[in-house]
Amino acid sequence: MPAQSAHRQAIRALLASALEERDAGLLAHRIGLDETAARALIAVHEPLRPPAGTAPFTLLFAGATALPARLHSPLDGSVVPVRALRAERAAAAHTWVRAHNQSHKLGNGTLSAVLRRHEEPERLFALTAGHVCGAALGAARGDTVVFDPQGPAATAFTGSLLDWQPNFARLTGSCEVDACIAELDPAELAAFAADRDSWPAGAATVFGDDQLRLRTRGLEITGTGFELLQARLSVADDEARTYVLRDALCWRSSQATQAGDSGAPVWNADDALVAIHAGGQFVDGTAFAYATPIAPILRWAGADVVRRGEPLRRSAVPAGRSVPPVPQPTPVRAADGAVDILARTMYGEARGEGAAGMAAVGHVVFNRVDARSWWGRDVVGVCHKPWQFSCWNPNDPNRARLLNVSGADPTFRSACDIAASLTRAQAAGQRSRDDPAHGATHYYAPRIVARPRWTNGLQPCARIGGHDFFCGVA
Repeated sequence: MPAQSAHRQAIRALLASALEERDAGLLAHRIGLDETAARALIAVHEPLRPPAGTAPFTLLFAGATALPARLHSPLDGSVVPVRALRAERAAAAHTWVRAHNQSHKLGNGTLSAVLRRHEEPERLFALTAGHVCGAALGAARGDTVVFDPQGPAATAFTGSLLDWQPNFARLTGSCEVDACIAELDPAELAAFAADRDSWPAGAATVFGDDQLRLRTRGLEITGTGFELLQARLSVADDEARTYVLRDALCWRSSQATQAGDSGAPVWNADDALVAIHAGGQFVDGTAFAYATPIAPILRWAGADVVRRGEPLRRSAVPAGRSVPPVPQPTPVRAADGAVDILARTMYGEARGEGAAGMAAVGHVVFNRVDARSWWGRDVVGVCHKPWQFSCWNPNDPNRARLLNVSGADPTFRSACDIAASLTRAQAAGQRSRDDPAHGATHYYAPRIVARPRWTNGLQPCARIGGHDFFCGVA
């Protein structure tokens, strides 16, 4: 007697044929589905781990066809229950945008979204997978990246390659992000901006019951039942060039993805961008897709997703206000080196959170100093501990910004004042008494980052600005 998995696999193959309108009559005969219903089938969902006692398949039909409650296995005729739902129509086709590095081309990818920098809202960036534009030999900052819409908005636009992850010239260890950004001219986006349905409603963290939709090639590849895992990916099927994507979003897709799908946006049912496609593979005849969640990408890029209907042009200075004169940079004395490093860390980690948010990060640094642990024994050691404060990570866009910022930036001047005040309080033994983070040694931003594993079993001891703070992390 065939195993239950064999029955499901056989039914799955014939349902796939129905979706592609192949041999609908044969399908109706072999699994007991009415031929009219077979032609009306528009989606098939098979959960990765269906709960006990539930139907292994959910079928979506368009039109007024009769909905089946069961199918028959083509292997022996045994009954397999299904959950059938009705939709008004099939999903509408949408514009999709090819992307490639014209200066150093390796292959094609797909535009994920357009991003806007937090601190420089007048600057826009195209987002796609890192290996689409950064993996070719010789790829460099400033390369011309071409974005070619395939659909109603048929006007191509170009961007200037700014940054990417991972470092494909030196593929070592693992990475959290497979993404690249290219700066765009807003004027070139006019035609594409008019195609409202191709822009996400925003960005969101993926949840376990989300209906995922990979938007590429004018269609949507659906799926659910995701897991976060480490995935080894190869560059252009070259097994000599592989890298490991940490906390990759892995989900069972309704059909196989293709090489040019890299970078394609993954939306949830609310049209929010939750991830960008990185790669795919077959496992025992089942198609799986891997993607980078959007939260670490936005943190890396220091940007937000440009939402549907949002104006492209946004000035950094409100209309009607003049730009104040720029103060001269304030030089940093060698004796103030620790204060300077602390200020740059607070600026890099929390400049968008105001004085309270930056001060809280400063307290975390001193709490780690006080712990006298592997984090370091002084401010410089704690701040520069590898992979602890992301603003200091190699290739993080924040790093160049925090290294080059000067007293001409009013937010950095505020960070310097706070750092000096905290340092004086620490020396006087009074800092911990006024710590708003209550001794926290860790924090994360729930608005843009999925809850880290190190928070398991813990509740925040403080919430300041956009960060949750934690004590007692093992």
